[in-house]
Amino acid sequence: MPRLAACAALCLLLAACSFGPAKLPATRMDYNLAVARSSNEEMLLNLVRMKYFEQPLFLQVGSIASSFNYTVTAGATGTFPDQRDFLRGVYYNYAPTFTGQYSDSPTVTYTPYQGQTYAQQFLAEVDLERFVVLYRAGWDIEYLLRLLVKRIGSLDHAYDARTGFDPADHARFLELTRLIAAMDDRGDLDIVTASPGKDKPNITLMTLRFKDEAEIETLAGLIGVRLRAGRTGKGHLVAKARLVPVRERELAREEQGDGGTTALAFSLRNCLRAMDVAGQGVEVPAELAARKAAFDLRPQFADVMDVRASRTRPLDAYVSVNHGGWWYSIRAEDTRSKEVLQLMLNLFALQSADPPKNTPVLTLPVGGN
Repeated sequence: MPRLAACAALCLLLAACSFGPAKLPATRMDYNLAVARSSNEEMLLNLVRMKYFEQPLFLQVGSIASSFNYTVTAGATGTFPDQRDFLRGVYYNYAPTFTGQYSDSPTVTYTPYQGQTYAQQFLAEVDLERFVVLYRAGWDIEYLLRLLVKRIGSLDHAYDARTGFDPADHARFLELTRLIAAMDDRGDLDIVTASPGKDKPNITLMTLRFKDEAEIETLAGLIGVRLRAGRTGKGHLVAKARLVPVRERELAREEQGDGGTTALAFSLRNCLRAMDVAGQGVEVPAELAARKAAFDLRPQFADVMDVRASRTRPLDAYVSVNHGGWWYSIRAEDTRSKEVLQLMLNLFALQSADPPKNTPVLTLPVGGN
């Protein structure tokens, strides 16, 4: 019997030794899912904050440290009668005991994005090269144009957070977006970053292949610039445009470049304004709209992103957050809004700098079980 108790304790100890490696896949996936969910919720919360004219705040998950503790004890108690007890029918009595304890104690470190470096990156106009990175990574050109472009050629697509877009300019921009998206779907659009030579800054080239002369005229009428097109050896009608950044309040001049390339004014929003565009798709409850806590511009923006508001938490939402007693959510079947949310996460990652080393660090013990 003592041997049996010892063997049982040894088996329990060996099981505990293999418990750590076996636990790793499960806990890693749990943390992965938790970080992904919290990133989505943080971005959605900041879009809602933007809608209500509040300052967004992001926290970077600096590290996740989890310690696993195992405790295993085993023992046995018993009575050992002498020879006389055997005569009275009293025999040996054993009572083995086994106890085991497991605990997981995660600690998460958060670093807030703040300071001059972060502000400059976050408020600076999105770089053309980053626009190209997003396009060539496969993001829909329609999303990129709607969220990031505030001017192309002479077509202005700026807006006011209280009144929205100029109706005429907005209608032209939507038509332009549909035209360029159709060309992209046909494989007739390409945007690349090229180097003109040593010690010269990179340039951004947009190549457009038109199906006929009418399509060229339509595009020229929308952007207010006539592109110089020529026939390729295969008879395709192709035009090249060099995208020229335009700073705030600076008048753009569309000039003819070398080699038949048109210099086309192309102005991008900063990351904050792009978030604001996406945030305009947030539904404003009637009672909040009546108090002018926010302005309902969904007729112009809901086709970009659709965020619903409700008093109770929706159980089947892809992501939901609470703000001011209201639940704001993206429906699980709304693939467009889900894509736009992921695009905003990618844009934020590209545009924001790493938090400075001297910023406050918040370390929280999450708890254990």
